[in-house]
Amino acid sequence: MALADRPVAGRVQALAPPWGPAVAVIALLVGIVLAALVWHATRLNPFDAWVLRGQERANAHVNEAAKTVSRIVPAGVTVVIMAASAALAWRSGRRDAVVLALTAAPAAFAAELLLKRLVHRQWNGEPALLFPSGHVAVATAAAMTLVLVLRVVPVATAVRVAAAYVCGLFVLVVAAARLVETVHPMTDIVGGVMTGLVVTLGEALAISRWSR
Repeated sequence: MALADRPVAGRVQALAPPWGPAVAVIALLVGIVLAALVWHATRLNPFDAWVLRGQERANAHVNEAAKTVSRIVPAGVTVVIMAASAALAWRSGRRDAVVLALTAAPAAFAAELLLKRLVHRQWNGEPALLFPSGHVAVATAAAMTLVLVLRVVPVATAVRVAAAYVCGLFVLVVAAARLVETVHPMTDIVGGVMTGLVVTLGEALAISRWSR
């Protein structure tokens, strides 16, 4: 959908895509359902417990690699994506896209911290609050930001397609690393994706409405 979008002659293309509201609403509803499922939970639900068995098997083999990925990849790649997105938007004269590029990932970080306190999910007596995964929320926000920025700047369709696949792979790698480390059950990971989508698309919609 977004990859096939084209600017309309004589008119500035909106930062928010036509499919943005629908995806944002679906992500919000999924996030609400998951948050209700794990609300103040201290034990894993049957689904998370079942997935955890696979996580533990993977942890026994590639835990150190997963820790390295979690420590280096999310922050480093997110900063690169933010800088690249902002630079592309600035060169194209899209100040609205510059704002999104610089604020979506930090906003997702703030949102996940707030949600952790509200949902207050814990695991096995550990003091850490789990839902949603902050690594995944920020990675998703950064990835979606780049996809949205590339929609509205003059680049080839092939670049948009390649960037979309690379961004998807980035989120998957971060999510897989957090699962392998067994620091998050699956619902936290999905919640992180939903948080990143809602924040980024919601901000893009708000910026588009304000710009209009």
